[in-house]
Amino acid sequence: MQVHIKLMAALRNKLPAGSAASGLQLDLEPGTSIAAALERLGIPSGHIHLVTVNREMEPDRNRVLQEGDELVVFPPVAGG
Repeated sequence: MQVHIKLMAALRNKLPAGSAASGLQLDLEPGTSIAAALERLGIPSGHIHLVTVNREMEPDRNRVLQEGDELVVFPPVAGG
């Protein structure tokens, strides 16, 4: 199955070479969770602040992704 993954801000450097800035289509096995998809991209959970699936905030990283889902991942942001 294919899902679209968009990495925001500092996480963009985790996109595979040749990926568009708008993200990538990732081929995953049916039953793949958000956590497993992010692990496949080499993104440690400590580098993730917020995840949305189909424009809805998703706190459960064990949620199983479905064909055509759009996953957007935001890193922690600090400032002052």
